[in-house]
Amino acid sequence: MTPLDTLLVGIPALLGGTCLAAFLLQGWGQHPIARCMDAYRTAHDRLTERLVGKGIFRFPGACLLDSHRHWAFAEVFALLVFLAVVTGNFSAYGLLRATPAAVLLGMVVAWISLRGAAREALRSVHRDLPVACFLLSLLLESGMGPSAALQETSGSIPEGALARELRELVRSRSLGVPRGESIERSRQRVPVEDYRLFLNHVLQGERLGIGLSRSLRELSAKMLENQGHRAETIAQQAAVKMLFPLVFFIFPAVFLIILSPVILGLWDRLAG
Repeated sequence: MTPLDTLLVGIPALLGGTCLAAFLLQGWGQHPIARCMDAYRTAHDRLTERLVGKGIFRFPGACLLDSHRHWAFAEVFALLVFLAVVTGNFSAYGLLRATPAAVLLGMVVAWISLRGAAREALRSVHRDLPVACFLLSLLLESGMGPSAALQETSGSIPEGALARELRELVRSRSLGVPRGESIERSRQRVPVEDYRLFLNHVLQGERLGIGLSRSLRELSAKMLENQGHRAETIAQQAAVKMLFPLVFFIFPAVFLIILSPVILGLWDRLAG
């Protein structure tokens, strides 16, 4: 190993170790592990917001993600790629080749993982929204105010993208953000038509002073009916999707099992 290789490997390792030590010491205050995890989560949430704001993450639902787990998976994958390439060629050329490969593959893995998580977040919004509408209508009928009812609903539905978004809506109102502005922000973050209808009902009810409970209950029933129609459509598409594996995998295996004794018998007769 030449002195140039030592410098090229040692300087990045020293800088990386210094940054890691500074990060750990900064979070080693009152609660070591908790503060480190909170700092890691906050940094990656901000990174995701910047990438969404710059248009790099353009897929729907990117604003609904709890992204730190997906970034951690991508970073571990990039580190493994870097170590594998450097181990195979421990030199300056190997280091220069490993760094861009690890960064590129890490970004690809992060993009794929975050995109899948965004789709799952949108599906969870579709799944939990009828329950949230029905629960909110019950709370409003009991005499609870809209803000208190939204806060109670966010804590009662299953933890997920919709619960976080409702909590963010309540938090914006508690900070003094106008109701129209907070609802418009929430509408832009969640690209789901049923959720936008839900926000329209809430906004019109608060502006016009009309009762929300009946309209929300009707909206919940309509959403459940739409979910039933979507389930029927998916069930009808299942037969078409199963056609390819049936024709190319299952049918040949069945024919081979059934016809193999006949083929072997004919082969023995022809050979004899």
